[in-house]
Amino acid sequence: MKTTLFILSLFLFSCTAQKVSLAFRIKTPYCGGAKPTPEMAAGRQEAYSNLKVALVKEGETKVFKWLNLDADGMWFGDLAPGNYLIFQEDKFLSTEELIKKHNLTNSEFYRFNGVDCLENWKKEADFKFSFDKNLSNVSEFVFKAKCQVGLRPCIDYIGPKVQ
Repeated sequence: MKTTLFILSLFLFSCTAQKVSLAFRIKTPYCGGAKPTPEMAAGRQEAYSNLKVALVKEGETKVFKWLNLDADGMWFGDLAPGNYLIFQEDKFLSTEELIKKHNLTNSEFYRFNGVDCLENWKKEADFKFSFDKNLSNVSEFVFKAKCQVGLRPCIDYIGPKVQ
């Protein structure tokens, strides 16, 4: 009986949540124009403020926890060790809502890659990470924006190129 209680307490201790800090950033490339300085050519990175993301345990389909990022693109909270997937809140919108929200239509300067592209985008996790009690409690995730499009999904800029 004592052995069973000891094993159970070890299991519970190993699964306890720990303090975690998650940082989210957007990296925007240099998109042309005036001759850039080396810093400009490297692009810029800034906090992804006030984003809402879903945390899903790997191998599961339902949202484990919604994370509301602060103005600095940070989330502080407790997590149990494990493997997690991160999805932007927009990935839970309907296809029609996504098209309307991001103005995903063909035009003179933009090409929409279709509904199938959106459906595949919605299924793909933005990030995957493992949290282990022996690893750092701080993780950083960087969304990579595209020139003239930003983070809008399934759309390409086909307009005039900046010289």
